[in-house]
Amino acid sequence: MKGTFLKDIINLKGQMLYYAVVIVIFFVVGIATGNIYYYAGVSIFCGVVAPLSAISYDEKDHWEKFALASGVTRKELALSRYLLGGALFLPVWALSFAFFAVPGFRTAENLYTVLTFGGLGLIVVDCVLPFVFKMGVEKARTVYIVLIVAVMALSVGVASFIGLAGGNAPFIGAIAALAVGIAGVPVSVCISLSIYQKKDF
Repeated sequence: MKGTFLKDIINLKGQMLYYAVVIVIFFVVGIATGNIYYYAGVSIFCGVVAPLSAISYDEKDHWEKFALASGVTRKELALSRYLLGGALFLPVWALSFAFFAVPGFRTAENLYTVLTFGGLGLIVVDCVLPFVFKMGVEKARTVYIVLIVAVMALSVGVASFIGLAGGNAPFIGAIAALAVGIAGVPVSVCISLSIYQKKDF
């Protein structure tokens, strides 16, 4: 699995630079405008763009057949995609907390936003990867686009909810989103492994 992960990192090193530039731009825009939602929004999709690109490359080159013939297991192939997604998403999400180094960002609303969008980012990964493993990147693009629209609409709703709701409701909602995202990881992995075990390459 380590070898597969490193292979993906090498293949995507050019795109990784592009992702880094985008992340920095949105971070700076967030600081300059005093609005954490710019950065929080883009962070949602960081966990899935790298695995999608890696799988796309492999499908074009039929790399899975070579890997399986070389002794790499189906389980290792599937888990390496989740590892790749986590390796990108978690640092980007963790960087969200750097906003709190600026006094103006140290509000309960911003904390709830970071926690909620962290959960949404994991939920996107949980939902998308099994579809990609089942249908392939090209056929799963429609699902991904629909999910993007749904998540963006949900993000607007989250922003409104956090801004308008009183009491402990925003905190409970943020923890719930994060809990669903985390709990969904092993479920998503199990579904993906089941799909991968039956997949004919």
